[in-house]
Amino acid sequence: MKNFTLTDAELINLRVAHKAERNKKSAYRLNAIILLGSGWQIAQVKEALLLDDETLRNYVRKYQEGGIQELLTTNYSGRQSSLSSDQESLLCSELETTIHLTTASVIEFVKKTYGITYSSSGMTKLLHRLGYTYKKPKLIPGNPNREQQEEFVQFYESFLENKRENEEILFVDAVHPEHNTLAAYGWIKKGDKRCLKTNCGRQRLNLHGAVNAETMEVTLIESEKVNSDSTIELLEALTQHYFEADRLHIILDNARYHYSVR
Repeated sequence: MKNFTLTDAELINLRVAHKAERNKKSAYRLNAIILLGSGWQIAQVKEALLLDDETLRNYVRKYQEGGIQELLTTNYSGRQSSLSSDQESLLCSELETTIHLTTASVIEFVKKTYGITYSSSGMTKLLHRLGYTYKKPKLIPGNPNREQQEEFVQFYESFLENKRENEEILFVDAVHPEHNTLAAYGWIKKGDKRCLKTNCGRQRLNLHGAVNAETMEVTLIESEKVNSDSTIELLEALTQHYFEADRLHIILDNARYHYSVR
């Protein structure tokens, strides 16, 4: 996980706590923090511990806020009651028609609809039991070349794992408000693919920017036109913003405005 690294002293304390911990759930939390703070990628920890992104990021947030004590605090509030089979069916119908981006959103829906309060861990267990997993819907691009896409993904994942620490990876493109659909994670039936149609059309506002592949930080400029001049202006802005980086790896598409005559 980007910018989350444990010191030697922290690792020792976490391993001591893990060894002494008798509660399986608490031990999993400690294990997740140890792995994420030791250089493991979040995808690797997800596969190893069978946990989702939201849960792992919540563990990291709690540890950063209050250390081991806060990490192992359940913060349980309210009475966790079971939904009836009819209520579970209605909840599934809600999840099929509306993508909830967080567990908290589902908890709020259940509370408003049925007057029943769930904890975050309780709702996560319920959703998993109902067959849902936390993932993104599938965007459907126009005229995709599947072989080229898979080849790039393999190259990119390998490159990301082996790049040097003080190097940044940036995806560059121009965007237009409401020009395209943005997919976010949400609770979707396990094994199902929820599709979002992408659209076309341009708006008056032109934004040229870059997103950091690891931190998701966005560097953005606004220009009257998206062309080679805006590309140069953006690259100059990136150079100034990441002045401490040894190297910037810029990934962009084959649009004409990404070529410069200057």
